[in-house]
Order: sequence, then C-alpha cells, then structure tokens
Amino acid sequence: MLDSATMRQTISMLQTGQLSTAELAKHTERQIRDWEPLVAAFVHLDGPALRALQEQDDGPDKVANSPNEQQPFRSIPVSVKDIFDVLGMPTTGGSDAYRWIAEEDAQSVANLRAAGATIVGKTNTEELAYGVVTAPTKNPWNLQHIPGGSSGGSAVAVATGMSLAALGSDTGGSVRIPAACCGVVGFKPSVGVVSKYGVMPLSTTLDHVGVLTRSVADAKDLFERLRGFDPKDSASVVAPVLRTGRPAKRRLGIPWSYFEQLASAEVLRAFRKAVAVLESLGFATVDIALPTWDEWKALQMTIRLPEAYQYHQRVLEGPRRSLLKGDLAARLDPGKHIRALDYVAAQKQRSNWIRQWTANMQQLDALILPTLLVTAPRIGEEAVILREMALPVWEALVYLTVPANVLGFPAVSVPCGFDSVGLPIGLQFVGFPYDDDYLLELAHNFAAANPDWTAPPLPASTQVTDRNASKFSK
Repeated sequence: MLDSATMRQTISMLQTGQLSTAELAKHTERQIRDWEPLVAAFVHLDGPALRALQEQDDGPDKVANSPNEQQPFRSIPVSVKDIFDVLGMPTTGGSDAYRWIAEEDAQSVANLRAAGATIVGKTNTEELAYGVVTAPTKNPWNLQHIPGGSSGGSAVAVATGMSLAALGSDTGGSVRIPAACCGVVGFKPSVGVVSKYGVMPLSTTLDHVGVLTRSVADAKDLFERLRGFDPKDSASVVAPVLRTGRPAKRRLGIPWSYFEQLASAEVLRAFRKAVAVLESLGFATVDIALPTWDEWKALQMTIRLPEAYQYHQRVLEGPRRSLLKGDLAARLDPGKHIRALDYVAAQKQRSNWIRQWTANMQQLDALILPTLLVTAPRIGEEAVILREMALPVWEALVYLTVPANVLGFPAVSVPCGFDSVGLPIGLQFVGFPYDDDYLLELAHNFAAANPDWTAPPLPASTQVTDRNASKFSK
C-alpha cells in the first residue's frame, strides 16, 4: 500500500494508527536503498534524520485519532532540489563550481519543517538549474530515458517513493517538465506567491518555487504551507485579487495552432482523451491564439540570460569557470552582451503581455495544453524528430511550458496517460494570475475523473547490486 500512497493518504494512515512513524521511515529508507543506485536522484542523503524517525516510539496508541494541526506533515519525508539551502547540508546547484554548507534553511524549507516534514536529502538538478536533462539521474519508468529537468532528481524521488513530496524550481518549466516525464504532479504557483529566499537564482524575474507530488491534493496541501509574503525576498508579493467572479460559462482555452502540428501523435491522442474527460465535467473548449514560439523564446532569453550572468559573473569570469561542465559557460556567456536597452524593452513587453493575457483569461477558467510535445527522450539524444522536423531536446521540452513563466501565471502538470512504450504523458493547466486555488481545484477534479490517472506500478527495482550508502551523511 505504501508503494503507491500519496502524502495525504500516508498522513491519514499515521493519524488513524494504521502506520507508525518508524514503519514509514523504514519504508522510505528501503525505497532509497532499492532505487537510488538505479536512478541517482540524490546528491546528499540525511541518514541520521531517517534513523531518528525509526527510533521514535509513536505507535498506534500515541498517534491514532490525534491529527496535529500545527504540524500536519509530521514525519513525512520530503526531498529538496540542490539549489535550496537546507541547514547543515551542502548547496552546490549541481555544479563543481559552488559548494557551501547552509547556515539556515531557505524560507520554503523552513515552512515545511515548521509543518513537521522531515528533509531526507538534496536532489540532483541540471547544473545551475539551466537545462532539461538532469544527468546522471535516470527516469524510473525506463532507465534509458531522461527524467526531465532541471528538477529531475525531485521528480524521480517522488515517483519512486524515496520521498512523498519534493521542492523544485521552475524558470522555464523545470518543475512541470520532469513531472510530466516521470508521471507525477508538478505545480508552479503564481510568481512571487512562494518565497525564493535561500534559493540559488537563475532568473530573478522568471524563477518560481514549486512542488512535485503524487497527487494534486498533496500539491494543494504543500502550497497552503508555502504561500505567503516574505520580506526577505525582494520578489515576494501579497497576492492581489484580480478576478472577482467566475466566468458565466465554464470554458477552457486551447491554443491548438501553437502545438497541434508539432506534438507527437501519442501526446495528441492522450490530450484529446483528456479534453473529452473535461468536457464530460461540463467544460466547453474554445480555440485561442498564442504568440509564436520564437516570440516567447526571444523574450524569455533576453530577460533570463543577463540575470543569470549577473548572478554567476564571478564564476564565469574567474578561475572556477573551468569547473562548469560541458558548454554551460558558453550558453551563459551571451547574457554579458545583451544591452540594457534590450533588457528594459523585454521587461516592458512582458508587462504588456501580462496585462493582455490577464484580460484574455477573464472569460476562461484556464488554458489547457499538453505539458510536453513528446514523452521523455532517450539519454544522449540531442534532438527529437517531430513531424519530420528536428528540434533540440531543450526546445522540445520547454516549448509548451515557457509561456506560463514569462507571464508568471500559475500552472500545473498532471499525468494523463502513457505512450506505447509505457512512458508517462502530462496535461498542463495554466490558470488566471493569483487564482492558484481554483487552478488546483480544476486539476484535482480532472484527476479524479480521468480513467488514466491511476498509474500502474513502477517497474520493480530488482536490479540492485550496489547499496550506494555513501550518499548518506553519517
């Protein structure tokens, strides 16, 4: 039962005495020891934290029928992407160029600890959170495929039950992409609603803190504990109320022309089935037009690159530059040469688009579209073929997720089926700005009604030969 349990289900079992903290901790450690050698999701594991939970004496006679409102996540194992500071653990951003031992928790981590969560470790990220592959982490549905990124380790930890929830970050899709690749839920709230204090930035404008979970209900529960204004975060906002009422008709916008000629046949088949489920719930669908991919890409890169270069300037222009892997330094270098005038113009265009799309969304419950054009590519693939057109893997995976980052609107990816070889497919909902609760309600209702929501068990992790205990802190 625990292998497929959600966070909310596990909390219920703890509260009703069907499960003890020690049993949950032992199960979590067993999942880590079985799966981690196969998938390499973690860069640091906190062994003492799990052992401490196993030693707790809180069996059924002590926890039954006594939910803790102050600590609803008591003893729940949570993993954290390695760009978040976790007290006493190293932060590296997935890079040899950075390493420090955090002297305090990131605000989002502190919020989850205050709610009782146990941080089991730091998950692997694409280096500096810039990319979609997350090597050497592997997709648990098929070890020959990537998990997506940049929050790939977080998605894999949740998919395999090595943690019941995870923190990730999303600048161009980095929560939703791995969620879709690994068959879990990935939620990116409205910009500024969750504190980014203590999180290594990639783009101060476009970064979002998000969550990866096994159900939409779990994402909603985490969001309740993460949301809120933080004076320590200069980008934090008090969420405004921009929508005072619901559209008269239940309508979902679909930007067919943006993706229909590119998405794989299997993704389109799963998407159309998902649309039929939503129509059965009483929603009408309307065709809408989005700006072109080239427009979204140019705007996003003109903002993201100079912001990334500014933060990483000391590394890029110093002796640690050689520690950056592959061509990362070369991909970040253009940020130095983007003119201030172009950056300011891009920020102005972004503001105009936000106003335009806020108005466009007034009469829609949400936008719906596939999360990705394809299922998870194979490890080592540099391009994917879509309708006889080759697209770099990065473009193929961020093509449908970037718009929500540029606009700062809430977005969530939920599983909606599998392709012919058993790789997950994701459905993406993009909501009205700062109406995050309604977006999650809509996604939850879809998940409850979707016959393809209940995923089959992950392939059995029986190939383990190396226990790989070296990642556990002593």
